[in-house]
Amino acid sequence: MNEAPPLNARRDAILALLFSAFLILTCVSLTDVLHNSVPGAPSFWPAVASVLALAVFIPLFMSARFSFGYIVGFNFYCMIASYMWLSYFILGQYDHVQARLSVAASLLLLLVPLLFQVRPLRPRFTLSPGTMDRALLGLLVFAVVALAWNALYGFALVSTAEADRLRGTLSRPTVLSYIDGWLVGALLPFAFAWFATQRRYVPAALSIVLIGAFYPVLLNKTVAFAGVWLPLLFILFSLFEARRAAVLSLLLPLLAGLIVVWLTGLGLPKQIYVLVYGGVNYRMLAFPAMALDRYFDFFAHHDLTHFCQIGIVRSFVGCPYQFQLGAEMESHYHMGNLNGSLFATEGIASVGPILAPLSALVCGLILSIGNSVSAHLPKRLVVTSAGVAMQVLVNVPLSASLLSNGLLLLFLLWYVTPAPETDAEQGALRSRILHHTVVDLAPAQRDDVERVVLIEPPRPPRALLRHFCDRALHVTRRKIQRR
Repeated sequence: MNEAPPLNARRDAILALLFSAFLILTCVSLTDVLHNSVPGAPSFWPAVASVLALAVFIPLFMSARFSFGYIVGFNFYCMIASYMWLSYFILGQYDHVQARLSVAASLLLLLVPLLFQVRPLRPRFTLSPGTMDRALLGLLVFAVVALAWNALYGFALVSTAEADRLRGTLSRPTVLSYIDGWLVGALLPFAFAWFATQRRYVPAALSIVLIGAFYPVLLNKTVAFAGVWLPLLFILFSLFEARRAAVLSLLLPLLAGLIVVWLTGLGLPKQIYVLVYGGVNYRMLAFPAMALDRYFDFFAHHDLTHFCQIGIVRSFVGCPYQFQLGAEMESHYHMGNLNGSLFATEGIASVGPILAPLSALVCGLILSIGNSVSAHLPKRLVVTSAGVAMQVLVNVPLSASLLSNGLLLLFLLWYVTPAPETDAEQGALRSRILHHTVVDLAPAQRDDVERVVLIEPPRPPRALLRHFCDRALHVTRRKIQRR
């Protein structure tokens, strides 16, 4: 009989198959995004070859240990795969060959620190589990107060299709906007992940409800889908090995969208198609790649920003653009407030396509700090608490993710968070195998004594003397003899 392959070899084979399946299904999904990208189109097979060429990055993911940077890197990998496909069918006025080489090199230099800079940073200070519980319960109360504060400036109970049109009509103070970004992007997802890991499902469910309650005031699709996305991440990383779960976290929604497309042809209501395929396959996976294409096109004919989109830099050196980049792009392409990921903003817009890979390397080093500060925590807690941040990273600049959307605050939380349980304890809980108790006696701390020699033999048992008390000294006096 043939011997079974080693366990690690089987795991690597399954992981490679999952990556390959994702690339293939990405091509299938994008044919419905752009109807001119179907078989028979002149650029169809070159686009297929370009996407499949990204398989050369798969060995990097297979050789890396799982970390925060692993799943962030996989999300960027998916975005670049979508861009490679779309670049053959969206005819922007720029050098497409240079752009493809630029994003491929940027992806490589981004992944190197994200995947392999995993040196743990030992925390000098951590909160106790009880203190963390009380702090997060107080956070839930604060979130309710923040919701009431937001309601003073208006809210809208509308569908996700109408959210983009109405979002700009709701204005609020800058301080409140920062608080909203921190709560939705970092604090409430962390609260859900912490309570779910602790199996305290009532406050965990309340955290999810509060995130969803911010949708009428923020009108943000990421917030709208967070109530499904975060529990999905927690379940996947509880059931599967972490690297497989990372791929499945996008592969399963992608597959669900394709099934909805097929069922729509059989009579499924159009509203479900818009919700599932429009929310996942188009908005989550394809739209960040389309934004990347628009940034290549725009900055091929306009001045670079040299990082002036960052407020502090703008205050010192000025900026050739009056408005933020998202608003500038909206005025040219009419696709909403078109923000872009670090590839688009810190890369293409700031330094151009030639130097963009170096910018990506710096961004990767910054993001790899998350690997170090979260190394002592369970993987499912890290991934679930970063669930919203991962989606933010592929849609907005890194500077905005760190400051406005709370990623820097999430890093600090990870640093001071106590580990709820070790990986060994988690494995024992999942195995359901009973073991006998093993007790190891403490080693002797003194030399053995062969025999004891008593100067006086022990006396018969009797009551012990009372405590010794001091008294007046006895002074010898003259004796009187009696006659």
